Amino acid sequence: MMRVSRPPTLTAATAKNIQDAILRGDFAPGEPLPEADLSKRLEVSRGTVREALRLLQQQGGPIEIIPHRGAFVTKLSLERAKEIYTLRSLLEPHAVRLAMEQKAYRAPDLLELEKLIQRLEELEKEGNNSELIETDLEFHRVFTKRCHHQLLLEVVGNLQSQTLILIFNTKLYRSDMVPDSVSHRAILEGIRSGDPLAAEEIVRKHIIDAGTSLVKRMEEVNREDSPADRGREPMLDAGRFEHRAQPGI
Repeated sequence: MMRVSRPPTLTAATAKNIQDAILRGDFAPGEPLPEADLSKRLEVSRGTVREALRLLQQQGGPIEIIPHRGAFVTKLSLERAKEIYTLRSLLEPHAVRLAMEQKAYRAPDLLELEKLIQRLEELEKEGNNSELIETDLEFHRVFTKRCHHQLLLEVVGNLQSQTLILIFNTKLYRSDMVPDSVSHRAILEGIRSGDPLAAEEIVRKHIIDAGTSLVKRMEEVNREDSPADRGREPMLDAGRFEHRAQPGI
């Protein structure tokens, strides 16, 4: 039976545009998201923007809504960054090991992972950080879902919104040591090797390396922002984050 593809509602489309703008770096962490400004830029009503912001928060998007103050781009703290990557480094490696011990990966899974890596390469060349982040998340979702451990998948899924914020900050701080396509290629090769322990360690190293590199960069920027260092050239300039004009916002 053919399935009818339903177009997104105006609220959902508005929420997607706002999230894409944040992931492109159009709004810095901690920056307010005024309904009136977004309404003008997106050419929708303030009510639609308000509902879109609520939807984005419910979906775990990179925003927080503070009563009587409005919506703001989520600002990642050092402590939360450490919590996210250290927890991921326990969950995702275990998922890939379980999947491999069950010989759960099939040719279509490997082909899908290969296509996602190729897409990462394309997006890196384009400088499209918004879709790059989403493709990164999708790659991790694909290789973890074959573990057939429902509770583990639920925990990983609940962590996804925090993972999105973490990956966004690796782009903002430019903390990646190697391109995403390279580090994710290593994971795919680990899965292809057929060695569960080796693949588990590759995934763990990937997550820990990315997390520790981000935390180190955040600590450098925090030191730069200390009173003793004020007056020097800033180490983090949100304006240097890739800005790519998109229709509607």
